Amino acid sequence: MSFQIYRNTSVGESLQETIEQMAQEEKLTEEIALAVLKQFDTSMSKAIKDFVTGKATMKANMKTYHYYENVWTFSLEKVEFKLNQAGNGSMNGAQSLACDTAKVVVVDAKLGEGENPAA
Repeated sequence: MSFQIYRNTSVGESLQETIEQMAQEEKLTEEIALAVLKQFDTSMSKAIKDFVTGKATMKANMKTYHYYENVWTFSLEKVEFKLNQAGNGSMNGAQSLACDTAKVVVVDAKLGEGENPAA
């Protein structure tokens, strides 16, 4: 099982637009279009798991939260993110980004791999 959340990124939206255009021009069948999107979902999940090594912290006031089908969605206010791109060491010198509001979507990566997170 792979998650479709990466389709809402700029590259995901561009891919979907291109696929739709090619399907309208009958250069792509619906089956191939769906296969490409599924491969994109799988590849994005794998790339993040294999290549992203950064470590981040977040401090905020939680406005609302929702949990549905193993996906948490948080609406936050007065948000501060800190990012240590090296992925190790102290967060004291980490880059900081602040914003008034943010929406954070969290999915258990083990669910995307077909593993049981309770195990």
